[in-house]
This record gives sequence, structure tokens and C-alpha cells, in this order.
Amino acid sequence: MTVRRALLDHLAARLDARSAAPVLRVAIDGVDGAGKTTFADELAGVLRERGRTVIRASVDGFHAPRATR
Repeated sequence: MTVRRALLDHLAARLDARSAAPVLRVAIDGVDGAGKTTFADELAGVLRERGRTVIRASVDGFHAPRATR
């Protein structure tokens, strides 16, 4: 198991132990190019593997022109 996967498993276990009533929100913040989107995608995948329902939202491209959004 990689260190990254171990971290994702640990974080997913901590989040999975929390109630999702009515909803559990998780925000990932950081500087541009830090890998926030990739990390969020990977974390969502691990939570889904644990049987949690995940809705993955992102504001990537928020400042793009309306036609592009």
C-alpha cells in the first residue's frame, strides 16, 4: 500500500465514522496546482468503496466565461 493510499484510507475512515445526517460536507482547499481536484476525486472514490454515497462538486473553471461553463 502506498503512503497516499494509506492517507486516503485513514481520512475516509474518519469521515465514514461521522454521521451524514442530513449531509456531511467536506471541503478541500489549497493553492492552484496543488492537486486538490485529484485528491478530492481519489477521496471520493475511497469513500464510495466504503459504501458511502458521494456527490462530487467542484468550482474548477468558475471564472471561465459563461459560454465555456
